[in-house]
Amino acid sequence: MPVEGNNKAFIADDSADTVGSAALTVVTVAHSELVILTVQGAVDALTAPQLSESINDALTGAPRGVIIDLSTTEFLASAGMTALVTAYEAIAPTGLFGVVADGPATSRPLHLVGLNQTFTLYPTLDQAIADMA
Repeated sequence: MPVEGNNKAFIADDSADTVGSAALTVVTVAHSELVILTVQGAVDALTAPQLSESINDALTGAPRGVIIDLSTTEFLASAGMTALVTAYEAIAPTGLFGVVADGPATSRPLHLVGLNQTFTLYPTLDQAIADMA
């Protein structure tokens, strides 16, 4: 369940898995029939495969939806955007897919390349959960 504090949503759940390197950390949490992947750090050509692997692991459980939370992502390169498109294509059209991106490091590049027309962008995790619940 979401717990709010300082305008950021955190998921309290004992089933979180953390995978990461110094440049990128991906925390995966099951929330109802959704899987939320919180991506911290930089997603570039070196770290995008790690994100893709985390997404593939999340999809093995056949969730009803996937939320990629980029609210703590510092940099999103084209390789990271490719990983998002691949994830969207893997779960669509039967599953739900959303990306939390608000700010110049994530929302701006996604809008510039038009990915906001491909999948839904949310300004907060709470809004993504509420919309996909």
